[in-house]
Amino acid sequence: MFFYGANMATVTSEVTQEGQSTQRVWLDFLKEVGIIAAVYVVYSLSRGSLEEKASVAFENARGIIECEKALRIFVELDVQAFFLSKSFLLFLVNIMYTYGYFTGLIGFALWAYWRHRRKYKIMRTVFILSAALAFFVFAIYPVAPPRFFDGVHGGENLGFVDTPAMSGVADFSGVQAFYNPYAAMPSLHIGWTLMVSVGIIWMTKSRWVKLLGASLPLAQFITIVATGNHFILDAVGGVIVLGICLGLTALLMQLNSKFREQGNRLAEGV
Repeated sequence: MFFYGANMATVTSEVTQEGQSTQRVWLDFLKEVGIIAAVYVVYSLSRGSLEEKASVAFENARGIIECEKALRIFVELDVQAFFLSKSFLLFLVNIMYTYGYFTGLIGFALWAYWRHRRKYKIMRTVFILSAALAFFVFAIYPVAPPRFFDGVHGGENLGFVDTPAMSGVADFSGVQAFYNPYAAMPSLHIGWTLMVSVGIIWMTKSRWVKLLGASLPLAQFITIVATGNHFILDAVGGVIVLGICLGLTALLMQLNSKFREQGNRLAEGV
């Protein structure tokens, strides 16, 4: 009877601990969801008054075009013309831009959270810092995307085509209240895809998966240019933002480690 009671107490304790552990995991998961929601709220605030930003956004975009011409890298029209002549490839890049980006970002976050939680939280810090930096740039330096230079969206007609709208793959009319059309620079499509690529290469051991992760930024770059959603320099801006935030995250980790060491020394001294 004594052993039976002891065994029951042990089982009850294990069940209680398992329940508490599951509760902590769900609370932590909800906290992560809350962080993502907060980032989205900040993004919404970065929109400001779109009417006031429009003329400045087109002017800034024109400046980027002139800069690319000076650097001899203004090839967006040629890239888009190639995809416009290949209906299947055009359909593919439209799908990738409209659905693949967010699906991949969310899928990576879920996988990393459940399988590599410590590393996930480091990459989440990179995500938050890059969002803060990019949203600040959106607010002070609005830029119209190339597809707005089609003679329809308010810009002059330079020959660009709004391929997602043309193909019917994407319709942004229903999400205008949540969408910033003048957030082309820096390209978070590139910045966050590069973040996912770094995370996959860091977290997995499979060479094939690493290769897949390494190919994502290039595929995303082709997609954003072919669909007329970003200039080449927008992509460069996204890479720069991601690089800065990776460096800041590494610095924060070093500072956090030093503070912990100092705290442990003080505790041992006491």
